[in-house]
Amino acid sequence: MEADYKHTQFGALTLIVFLVTGVLIALIVPSMIAEDRMVVAFVMMGLYLLVLALFYAFTVEISEGKLKFWFGIGAIGKSYSLMEIQSTQEVENPWYYLWGVKSIPGGWLYAIAPGSAAEIDFSNGKIARLGTTQPKMLIKAIDDASAAS
Repeated sequence: MEADYKHTQFGALTLIVFLVTGVLIALIVPSMIAEDRMVVAFVMMGLYLLVLALFYAFTVEISEGKLKFWFGIGAIGKSYSLMEIQSTQEVENPWYYLWGVKSIPGGWLYAIAPGSAAEIDFSNGKIARLGTTQPKMLIKAIDDASAAS
């Protein structure tokens, strides 16, 4: 089934951090291998690749009566029934929220980059802030899909 809304965002700052980290690892690994510390070198490379796969992008999708969102390959994400959503609004995250998954007053932030977000208020009183470059489109998609279900 085709999604009512789907948007994948890549965070420029996140990609820069990954690029710099990758370059540093690439510079360090040869000397570690030369010093016969292969296990440590491979564990470091493996952890880097795992974090890269888990957090290279952030996707939000509305389909089948659900709001779904996930980072990277999808191992870290959530899904909510649209019926749980009480209201939505566009917000600007404070600069110090930056990016990632973190607890914020009243709920959780999920973002790949600092900046705008769609704040979703649930019927249980909790909130989720989904960082996006398309807050208006996401809110409209949630409202339209909620009205249709």
